[in-house]
Amino acid sequence: MLASGGFLSAFSSSQYDEKDDSLINPIVPIQIFPGFEDKIKSDIIHLKEKYGLKRFLIVGPSKEYRYTGFPKKQVFVGLGELVVHFKEELKKYDIEIGWWCTTTIRIGKGKFQSIIKRDGTVAEEACCPLDADYKDTFSEYVATVVKIAHPFMINFEDDYHLNGGCFCPLHLKEFSEREGRYYSREELQTIFNSKTAEGSRLKKAWGKLSRDSLAGLAKSVREKVDKIAPETRLCLCQSGASEHDGNFTEAVAKAFAGNTRPMVRVYGSSYMSDEPLSLPRFIFNPLYQRQHLPENFELLHESDSFPHTRFFMSSSKLKTFMTAAFAYGLDDSLFYTNQYLENPLEEKGYREMFLKESERFAALKLAVRDCTVGGCEIFRKPGTSFNWINIAGRHGIPYTSKGGKVKLLSGNIVEQMDHDEIVKLLSGSVFLDGDAARLLCQKGYSNLIGAEISSREDTLLPPFYEGVVNPEQFPNIKNRLMYNYAWAFNKRNKDCFYQMKPLAGAEVVTEFLNSRNEPFYPAMTRFENKLGGRVAVMAYSLDDGYINTRSISLFNYSKKELIRSMIEWLGKEPLPVYVKDVPNAFCIFSHSKTKDYSVVVVTGLNSDTFDRFTLAVAPEWQGAKVQLLNNEGIWETVKTAKHNQDFRIEAKVSVMNPVVLKLNKV
Repeated sequence: MLASGGFLSAFSSSQYDEKDDSLINPIVPIQIFPGFEDKIKSDIIHLKEKYGLKRFLIVGPSKEYRYTGFPKKQVFVGLGELVVHFKEELKKYDIEIGWWCTTTIRIGKGKFQSIIKRDGTVAEEACCPLDADYKDTFSEYVATVVKIAHPFMINFEDDYHLNGGCFCPLHLKEFSEREGRYYSREELQTIFNSKTAEGSRLKKAWGKLSRDSLAGLAKSVREKVDKIAPETRLCLCQSGASEHDGNFTEAVAKAFAGNTRPMVRVYGSSYMSDEPLSLPRFIFNPLYQRQHLPENFELLHESDSFPHTRFFMSSSKLKTFMTAAFAYGLDDSLFYTNQYLENPLEEKGYREMFLKESERFAALKLAVRDCTVGGCEIFRKPGTSFNWINIAGRHGIPYTSKGGKVKLLSGNIVEQMDHDEIVKLLSGSVFLDGDAARLLCQKGYSNLIGAEISSREDTLLPPFYEGVVNPEQFPNIKNRLMYNYAWAFNKRNKDCFYQMKPLAGAEVVTEFLNSRNEPFYPAMTRFENKLGGRVAVMAYSLDDGYINTRSISLFNYSKKELIRSMIEWLGKEPLPVYVKDVPNAFCIFSHSKTKDYSVVVVTGLNSDTFDRFTLAVAPEWQGAKVQLLNNEGIWETVKTAKHNQDFRIEAKVSVMNPVVLKLNKV
C-alpha cells in the first residue's frame, strides 16, 4: 500500500535560511528557440539591466511530446545542457537560471499505465503516478537535468493532476487494499453520484488516494534530486483541478520540498481576457491559499497574461492582479512578461508596467507583512462554490476567506457539512443565498434560518420588481424598488430565484412585487434564532451564472446598500471599511496585528473614472490619518474630508488602476 504519512509531515521553517523577502523579485519563464540562443541571451541581459528582472526559468521539454509520445532521456540531457549553458553565460550579470518542467503527468504515451478517466476513456498522453516504472523514469529524467545544470529551482507544470482521479487497475487495486474490498470503476461512479453518506465517505477516500499517489511521485522526484543537489527548490505549479484530487496542493508541495522551503505557484489569472468585472473571482484563490496553506509556504502569484500580448490582457489588468496578490500577502510573482517566441521582447507593456510599479509593489508587500485580511467571510470548503465573491467583489465590500465574523454561504457547501458544523454556523452570523437556504431546509433546519424555501409556483404574471418593505430602516437607499427581470432574462432556470415563506419571528426585508405594487412572496428575510444566531436569506441562487454576473436584481445601488446593511446587522457592527456610491468597486482591507494601522486597496471595475470616492469606516478608524501609496513606493498624505463616519478621499478611481491607502491611528 502507499504510505499516507511520513513524507507529508510538517516542514520546519528552521530548515532553510530566510533571505530578506521585502523586495519583489519575480521569476520570468522564457523559451529558447534553436538558432536564436545569442539573441535571447541578449534579451535576458536587457531585462535584467533595464527592468531589474534577474530570475528566469527555461521552459521545456516541448509539449509536442504529448502527441508524439513519451520523450527519450536524451531530451532531458539536452535540456540540462541548455540550462547550464545559459546559467554559465549569464552568471556574471547576477542572473539566476532555473528550469520549468513543462510536461509531468501529461508527458506523452509510453510503455506505462495511462490514466483512465472517470467515464472509462483513456488519456493516452497522461501517465499514472502509481506506475512504478513511470515514477522512476520521470524522477530520473528530472535528476538528469539537475546533475548537469544545477538550476536554482524547478517549476513543475500545472498538468500535475489527475482531474478527478485515475481509475486504472493500479488505482482500483490500491483502493481495494485500503477499503478491504474491490470496487469497479462503474460501481464507484454510481456510489459517488448517490449523495449518500457512504458515497460521500468513499469519494473522500478516493480523493485521499489521488492525493497520495501524486505526492508519492513528488517524493520520488525529491529523493532523486536530494542525492545530487539537496538545496534545489522544487515548485508546484498549482492546477485548477487540485481540489478535485483530494485537495493535494499542500501534500504535493511538501513532498517536492523535502528539507527546503515549500513553494507553490498558486493559480489566479484569467486567460485571453481584459474584462474587469470577474477580476475579484479570479484573484480569490491566491487569498484562499495564503490563508489556508501553512504560513511558511512561499507563494508565487500566477501573473500570467496569456497569450502574453495586450491584444488580450492589458498591462493594467495584470497590474491589478499583482496588486491584489501582494495585498493578500503573497511572496512574489511568476511573471509572464514575454511571448514564447523567438523575439520574446516584442510586447513591452508588461515589463514597462513592472518598471513603473515595482517600488509600489514592494512597499505594499512590506506594509501588509504583519497584517490580516479582514471583512466578512466568503465561507467555502474545497470543491464548493464561492459565488458571493461576485457580489461582494463588485459592491465595495471587503472580505476574507478565513476568520470573518459574518459568513456568506452559497450553493452546495451545505452538502459537505455535518450536523455539528451546521449548528455552529447557524449559532453565529450567516447570510445565505437561495440554494444554501433550500438545502438547509431539506436537511430540517428551517426553524433556524426563519424561512421555508421551495421552487416557485407558476403564476400568470411574474414578479417584475423587488421592493424594500420598510425603507425608513435604510436611510442610504434612494430607490425602494429594484428591477427583477431574472424571470425574463433567465427563463431556462426556474430556480434562479426561489419562493420563500417566512416563519414566525422572521422579518421580511424585501418582497417581490408586480407592477401594481402587490406582493408575491419575500425576496430577503432576516431572523434571530433560538441559538442566538442571526441569519439572513435572499431568494436568489448565486450558483446561477446569470444571477451572479449580469442580474440587475443583484447589481444596483439599492441592493449594494441593502447587502452592506444586512452584513452589518448580522455582525452587530459596521464593516471595517466600505466603498460608497461607486458602482463596481473592488475593495481589500487588511489590518495590522497591533491594529494601529490598516491598508485598503480600492480598484474600479467600471470604465468610468470617478475623481473622488467616499469610504465609510468603522468607529475605530474614524480618527485615522489617511495616506496614499504613490508609484515611487512612498506613503504620502492625501486630501481627505471627513463627514460623520465617512472619508471623502480626493483620489481617482478608474478601471483597473488600484488606489492603495493606509489608515494610521493617531
